[in-house]
Amino acid sequence: MMTRTHALLSSLLLGAALALAGCDQPEPDAQGLPDDRAKQENAQQRVLAGKVMYRERMAMPPEATVTVTLADVSRMDVPARMIAEQHIDNPGNVPVPFALRYDKSFADNDHPMAYAVRAEIRDGDGRLLWTTTQRHTVELGDKEANQNMTVMLERVDAEAQAQPASSKAQAKADGASFWAAGNEPGWHLAVYPEKRLVFVWDYGNSSMTTPNPGAKTEGTETIYMATTETGALKVEISEQTCEDVMSGEAFPYQVKVTRNGTLYSGCGQDL
Repeated sequence: MMTRTHALLSSLLLGAALALAGCDQPEPDAQGLPDDRAKQENAQQRVLAGKVMYRERMAMPPEATVTVTLADVSRMDVPARMIAEQHIDNPGNVPVPFALRYDKSFADNDHPMAYAVRAEIRDGDGRLLWTTTQRHTVELGDKEANQNMTVMLERVDAEAQAQPASSKAQAKADGASFWAAGNEPGWHLAVYPEKRLVFVWDYGNSSMTTPNPGAKTEGTETIYMATTETGALKVEISEQTCEDVMSGEAFPYQVKVTRNGTLYSGCGQDL
């Protein structure tokens, strides 16, 4: 009788111990939560991948940085909206691979949007060495095309970048094909084919340089629409006789330049 009671008591104690041990274990539903969150976050993201290239057979300087950005450029009269950005330090030589992560909602947008990728290379002192000079448009919903794109850069003319042309003659000597100017306040614009647009305003105290996005023709109008991280530039060139209000000189084109919503009007000519 004593032996049977002792065995029963031992069995009860063992069952209680096992029950208590089970209480220390995490609930099955609670296990793996960090992994689940990571999976959910990854499910909300997509990747735009490719490589940055330039044509020159030369190495980048030490401590160079490649910056690649994805932006919403749907509205040309406002600065581009940044969606994703990647900085690559000490990248070595081209081609430089990149991978931009962005929220899938941009690809699933019901309204038509315009997205573009741009890139630049700067040296250790922050000087711009190479940059995109044309728009690299992307369709975020096209997964195959978004895994192997090439962003081609053009080498920057260091002298032209440091000192924008202050006269029509200087701009022509530097390779500009079109010149426009206006008054009150004084401004001028130089168009460099397949390279850049240089807009100078406030009587020469302020300037803005953008990649040349290429011209669009609408009837008798030629339009350039460029964006950078610091703003947007729209140039409208109309084939209509224009008279300078200060000098009375006649020009073959009327020109409107819109910088971040501010309109400048004047006259222009081919160089």
